[in-house]
Order: sequence, then C-alpha cells, then structure tokens
Amino acid sequence: MLTIPTDLDRWHPNAVTAWLRDVEDDENVTDAEFDQAQAAVDAALLGTTAQA
Repeated sequence: MLTIPTDLDRWHPNAVTAWLRDVEDDENVTDAEFDQAQAAVDAALLGTTAQA
C-alpha cells in the first residue's frame, strides 16, 4: 500500500516530482495508487485540491 506524504506542499518541487517518479517506477504501486499520488502532487504543486 502506498503512503502519500501529507506535507508534499512543503517539499521543494524537484523533490515532489522525484518522489512521483519513484512511485511510478515502483512495480508494487497500483494504477489507482499512482492516480492518487499524481493528484496529491498536482495539489501540492498547483495549490489545488484533489478531486476523487
């Protein structure tokens, strides 16, 4: 199960995108988990709220 950090909005943008790349490369992460991670990154970088 993927754990999404709750403080991504405080990370440097390069660290956020590196984390998402690592998540994408992880064979154990499901498509649904990756979608959630991508939404969290979008929210952190763009200041938006993730939509389910």
